[in-house]
Amino acid sequence: MKKSDRNGENSSSSQKKKSFGLQIGEKDVASSIIGGIVEKGFSTPVSQPQVTVLPFPVARHRSHGPHWAPRTSSSSIHDKDDEDDGEYGDHTDFNLVAANAKPIQRKQKKDLDLKQWQELTNDDNTTKKQHKYNGSAKPSDPKKESGNTNSEVPKSHKQNAGNVGIDAVESNLDNGTQSTIKSKDISRKVKVESKDEIMMDVGELSMPTSHGSTSMESEIDAENRARLEKMSTDEITEAQAEIMKKMDPALIKILQKRGQDKMSKKSSTSAIASIDAKNQKESVISETDNAQKMIKTNPNHSTTGLESKSNASSLWDAWSTNVEAARDLRFSLDGDVLNDYGNESAKGIYGSENAAERDFLRTEGDPSAIGYTIKEALALTRSVVPGQRALALHLLASVLYKAQDNICRNKTGSTLKIGNQNNIVDWEALWAFALGPEPELALSLRMCLDDNHNSVVIACARVIQCVLSYDFNEHFFNISEKTGIYEKDIYTGPIFRSRPKIDVGFLHGGFWKYNTKPSNIFPFNKIMRDEEGDEEEEHTIKDDIVVATQDILAGLVRMGILPRIRYLLESDPSTALEETLISILVAIARHSPTCADAIMKCERLVQLIVHRFTTNNQMGVDFIKIKSVTLIKVLAQSGRCKEFVDNGTFQKLTWHLYRCALGIDDWMNKETEKVKLWSTLLIEQLRFWKVCLQYGYCASYFADMFPALFIWLDVPSFEKLRGKNVINEFLSITNEAYLVLEGLTRTLPNFYLKKIDHSETWSWSNVGPMIDLALKWVSLKSDPELFTFLSLKKEGLTPMLWVISAVFHMLFGVLKSVFPEDNSKKLPWLPDFVPKIGLHIIKNELLSFNKVNKDSFFDFLSQCRHESDQETSLASVCCLNGLISVVVLINKLINLNNTENKVSSIEHDNITIHEKILTDGILECCTSEMTTFMKLTSSAGQLSQSVEMFGRGGPAPGVGVGWGAAGGGFWSSNILVAQMDARLVLQLVEIYFKNPSNEVTVERISCLFDLLLLVGPRDRGIMDKTLGILLQPSNLKFLDVSIRNSLDQKTFEWEYTEEELLTFSENLISHYKNRWLNIKKSKSKSKVKPSDPSSKKTRFSLDTIQEDVDQSIQSTLVTEWAHQRLPLPNHWFLSPISTVDLVNLPVKPTFPEVARSGLFFLLGLEAISNHVSSNSIKGVPVIWKLHVLSVTLFAGLDLLEEEKTRDVYSTLQESYGKILDKKISEIGSKNSIDFLKFDQEIHDSYTTFIETLVENFAGASYGNLLYGRQISMYLHRCVGGQIRLSTWNALSNIRALELLPPLEKCLSQEEGYLEPPEDDEMLLEAYVKSWVCGALDKSVTRNSVSFTLVIHHLSDFIFGDHVGDKVSLRNKLAKSILRDYSRKSEHEGMMVKLIQYKKPASYQQKLDQAEDLLLLPEIERRFMVLREACEGNATLLSIVEKLNNTIMKQQ
Repeated sequence: MKKSDRNGENSSSSQKKKSFGLQIGEKDVASSIIGGIVEKGFSTPVSQPQVTVLPFPVARHRSHGPHWAPRTSSSSIHDKDDEDDGEYGDHTDFNLVAANAKPIQRKQKKDLDLKQWQELTNDDNTTKKQHKYNGSAKPSDPKKESGNTNSEVPKSHKQNAGNVGIDAVESNLDNGTQSTIKSKDISRKVKVESKDEIMMDVGELSMPTSHGSTSMESEIDAENRARLEKMSTDEITEAQAEIMKKMDPALIKILQKRGQDKMSKKSSTSAIASIDAKNQKESVISETDNAQKMIKTNPNHSTTGLESKSNASSLWDAWSTNVEAARDLRFSLDGDVLNDYGNESAKGIYGSENAAERDFLRTEGDPSAIGYTIKEALALTRSVVPGQRALALHLLASVLYKAQDNICRNKTGSTLKIGNQNNIVDWEALWAFALGPEPELALSLRMCLDDNHNSVVIACARVIQCVLSYDFNEHFFNISEKTGIYEKDIYTGPIFRSRPKIDVGFLHGGFWKYNTKPSNIFPFNKIMRDEEGDEEEEHTIKDDIVVATQDILAGLVRMGILPRIRYLLESDPSTALEETLISILVAIARHSPTCADAIMKCERLVQLIVHRFTTNNQMGVDFIKIKSVTLIKVLAQSGRCKEFVDNGTFQKLTWHLYRCALGIDDWMNKETEKVKLWSTLLIEQLRFWKVCLQYGYCASYFADMFPALFIWLDVPSFEKLRGKNVINEFLSITNEAYLVLEGLTRTLPNFYLKKIDHSETWSWSNVGPMIDLALKWVSLKSDPELFTFLSLKKEGLTPMLWVISAVFHMLFGVLKSVFPEDNSKKLPWLPDFVPKIGLHIIKNELLSFNKVNKDSFFDFLSQCRHESDQETSLASVCCLNGLISVVVLINKLINLNNTENKVSSIEHDNITIHEKILTDGILECCTSEMTTFMKLTSSAGQLSQSVEMFGRGGPAPGVGVGWGAAGGGFWSSNILVAQMDARLVLQLVEIYFKNPSNEVTVERISCLFDLLLLVGPRDRGIMDKTLGILLQPSNLKFLDVSIRNSLDQKTFEWEYTEEELLTFSENLISHYKNRWLNIKKSKSKSKVKPSDPSSKKTRFSLDTIQEDVDQSIQSTLVTEWAHQRLPLPNHWFLSPISTVDLVNLPVKPTFPEVARSGLFFLLGLEAISNHVSSNSIKGVPVIWKLHVLSVTLFAGLDLLEEEKTRDVYSTLQESYGKILDKKISEIGSKNSIDFLKFDQEIHDSYTTFIETLVENFAGASYGNLLYGRQISMYLHRCVGGQIRLSTWNALSNIRALELLPPLEKCLSQEEGYLEPPEDDEMLLEAYVKSWVCGALDKSVTRNSVSFTLVIHHLSDFIFGDHVGDKVSLRNKLAKSILRDYSRKSEHEGMMVKLIQYKKPASYQQKLDQAEDLLLLPEIERRFMVLREACEGNATLLSIVEKLNNTIMKQQ
């Protein structure tokens, strides 16, 4: 194909044309660059593209070719370049024969007219696009729609667009304004014409077809209509009567109903089409319905598309719809979502045939006003022009950052609502789509990182930094380290829950797993495969893309991003690029142990970063050095601390701490920016030192670093700091300095230990001066300046609270080192600083004593918690935690003091008074503030459940930031504040419960349940302590009393003894710890050594080895989400009675022992549930409670042999039945159908569980009432139809229907089993099948609920009023039971009961309650129905008459 053919006549460059005042001629260099998007890596020059309108980058795929111009009907003009086309040239001269060429005539088919196929296809496509989402959450495929949409562009549109391209280029600078106006006018004209065309199509949709047919059915219909027009009315009536005689009456009714349905559909379709036509007048949005679902618009404005999401069957369907809809969202260069869908350019449907129209629409006015989709921006990253690649990457970075920002701004909990009518942008769905498989973001970024233009590499690095959520993650970790409470950080790798299994009763809350295996991050190299004789093919780019889809950071590491970063750092990059690259390394190191290990194993990478830190501007400070220290600190947390200390890296990166300290005045006189940089660097260096202290290293460096630390440990003059505006920086350094001292206290030997063998310990001689400095920061009464600073609540309040929190943690560490290892051991003497700290707390009124001082520091902190911003609230709660921890530990030390020994400075009497005052003070605060903080914890208890809404760690993949969960999920400050509140409440509750005089209350037990829902992977100790408090025998005794008080005294004539309650406590604590705190151990390594040639490993075995190596690093300071179960699901406390197989759990109690304890505990919770305001206990759905009772019986009947346990189980069944009845009464009986969807809520293979349960019931129960009640529950009308059908078939097949109890002894009320009447065809057929095969014979004599259900539902269905398909089904069922009656005379009683069955009077108020039998007219009516069902069959009619005579004799 010639270039002239591709470029059209506008490709001529011989004539000079003007575009916005620029002369574009033959030798113009700019004209050879503008507008051409060519794939990188092609050296062959292409022909000069013709500029159409504006020199603005337009994203298109490589297959679309260069910037083509439209062809016109005028003669072609070729330039000199076109004479030599190179390899694309066609030297055949067709111009000589072109005049004689004639078009090829297509053969016409006689039977099929396809003249108007294109118009009708467009009409059908338009209809599908407009109604694509009605009733379905699956979006349309734009790839399939693009081809059809191209043909919809009107011819006038194409002609005008082509003229615009020519006129715009010919305009000059003097006439620039006129050309702009002209372009806008023509654009408006094109829009109007295109709207008219669409309106014409929509109008045709609402009218009968009159343009000819495209199918055989349409032709037949046209012939029939033509024939009917020639017939008279009498002839038509006669023909109809003749047809009616030949057809079956039942078939006629079916056809009539079908015709009515078609007419109703046509009327609704025409109405919808008319509404859509009105909407089309406002905005042409036929191609952007998907994007419109996610855009926030005027609520009063009528929108299309979102209503389909409101009709989605589930949250997952709506979520999938939103993710698919993100494909069509368009963004400005600043990352804003554009809502201009009236413009055809927003469709993204243009190709090589209509590129000129696209360029015209994309470049009118402000070039950034139209925007790009994510896929268009990624396509633009492969342009040959560096500026275009950098522009696309800038857009991607803006979009992703804005998505993260909006996700974190939302409250914790998914923003996805099925009834979302406001068209709010679903940023979670956008984040999921961007990191999903379709855009292939990781591959594009990895390619751009290899670019040879610095601007593109920098832009790409910033996109990667944004994808890895660096800024938001570091903000979270920064606040987390300020608290000083968490000893460990947490890895950010995305994870998902393992599927629940029957061994644990299908309970949710399985082990977490990484989205991709750690072994997939490092593909097997060729050497390993050659050594093992593996002939499999090497991994391809597709394998890398698959891994990147699961985990984008793992995919980037697999694609070799680390060696590329090392190369860029070695090539002396710019400051901006180097800073961004180190930020990426920090994010990679925080991902997982495997990625941290990959950085360490990358040759020369860590050494290069340390070398650049020490050689580049040693006296200067910049962000590169700060982030370098952060990177080494994160790697040290992952278990590499010893290596950094041994090779001198620690000394090199912390040499600023060795410098002789300048005075505080000299520090404040520095420039503001330098002060901030220095303070940030010192903070990171102190945190690095603290990490080494936690590993037991570098404690001996205190003497060398103390001179530099002293100015930060002492209380400064706040007026000077405020005048220099550096108060926040000073206090931030002070906070970290005291946290370092807290780390040093962990290396202190026990105060009473005489021999100290370890050299890396802090000396007790240094502790006294540090305590004196620390107490200055809490001298609120003795230091007026400090008191005034806090009371004003001005700038610096939050950093000051962080400092006080660190001071309390440091004091707690010192006191903890005094505390003996054996709690019962008496102290030989009490150190002087212990009562000194206590008296300091008393004198400065840090607590409320004797209800006199109401303005204590405790009250001040409580006020800050409720009235301040998030960080201030968190700092205040940390202060409260530290204060209470110090006071509690002082009380314990005083109690352990040997009273026979006197303290040198304080008399024993004073110590007793001291103890009483501290005790009274903390208990006074406990009683006054516990209720308030319990309410805060209760309201936050459900926040953690949103993290697991869609399986893989939230609704979207990613790194940190809740893995795409709204509000940040467990990475949000909301959860962090709630967890701090939980720690505070736990301390208060622990103090309260340890006081024997305090009674156990319902609210305090409920509060402990709220705490457990907030426990994360780093809070295993908190859960252990909470379980110990919750399940202590005194609380179980309270539950025992509650059971007997809330239930009838006749039901329980017994009570549990102290020994039994103690056994229950031990069993439950052991079970819960092993069930929820158990860590999944790595698979055992093969006993055969790797060097053994006889051990030929497969690829799977290599995966296992790699994972074992990753987990071989022990005692790290970073916790993994993977391989553990926390956070807990809301039904976690049901596990004792639902865990059938405990093979993998090292527990001593057997299943019956644990189940008995669990049943008692569960009944106790039900007894107090009505008095609890929190949802942590009563908020568990009743479907889970009913399910776990079935799982308990799954293991057999041994559990129910004990009388007490049997009574508890029976009482639980009755309680859950009442809960079910209450729920049905709230939602209505009609709405309660299929309310209990076990196969959706519990497990998708629940039918298999039911079948196994029924087999056990038939084989071992022998008609046990409790077992039968539990099985009959699955026949309740509110249970899903599939589960009811499976239960019935299983019982019928093994002849166990007669084992079910009578209806009055079943769970729930009788009405729940009988109303509303059954209308499921498969269930009704199953009832009749059981009737015919004899499975119900014994159920009649035993008065089983199975026969009651059959006779009730069949009587209502057979003798009820039905039309259409129901009539044929009724006749079918009636014939079956009549034929069965003719063969089995013993079924005569069953038939008589069926005909004479009468609904209970309580359900049918119109009937006389005194009458037990049906009236004679009703019996005659029912026999008439049976005769109609026989459909003229003489044999069946004789059976009906026989049955009639039998009943009449009885009457």
